Amino acid sequence: MKTFFFDSIYNTQEFALKELSSEPIFVTSFSQEKGKGTSNREWLNADQAIACSLALFEDQIKIAHTLIPLVAGFAFVKVFQDIDLTLKWPNDIIFNEKKVGGILVEKVKDKICIGMGVNYFWKTPPVPNAGSIFNVFQDETKLKDDAKNWATQLEEIIKKNNFDLNEYKSRLQTIGKLVEYPEGRGWAEDVNEDGSLRIKTVDEKTINLTSPLITEVN
Repeated sequence: MKTFFFDSIYNTQEFALKELSSEPIFVTSFSQEKGKGTSNREWLNADQAIACSLALFEDQIKIAHTLIPLVAGFAFVKVFQDIDLTLKWPNDIIFNEKKVGGILVEKVKDKICIGMGVNYFWKTPPVPNAGSIFNVFQDETKLKDDAKNWATQLEEIIKKNNFDLNEYKSRLQTIGKLVEYPEGRGWAEDVNEDGSLRIKTVDEKTINLTSPLITEVN
């Protein structure tokens, strides 16, 4: 894995995809000028954050592509064994009921780029439900080490196909909650083997969601 560190960069996803030629490319930056969130949402730079991207060729990935966002979030939670981070299906990292990070997966031809952004310190987030893991600035070395540990764990899981779905679900807060999605609402019952979310709708039907556009009601 070839690694790049920046204080600031235009966009970690674009850089990683551009640099990918043979071995995986890993890029970390403390800020982005034009970062991207899921569903083309605007990226906001916290007071202190990391933005990471791991780019690989499609044939290097041995797990189902639909599992990648789940694996990426879970890999970061495993880095923080001493802090109770949880996950919201399929791509949010949660701490104290606030979103502190997220996952973005992009496919360009035969390349897959897995992006992650995490807020380490954000004194006054400008949007509701956003937060940070810490309430003071952290040493920058810690951010770099955390990012590298995340990438190492993520690469191992997706190359060796050793994702433990049950262990992932033990850190997932979505199961059992009433959720809203574009077509309606229902209760999240389980995560299927392909990573989709099984929902029991309000009219007692069972559906499997693949869209990330859900809102937890309770």
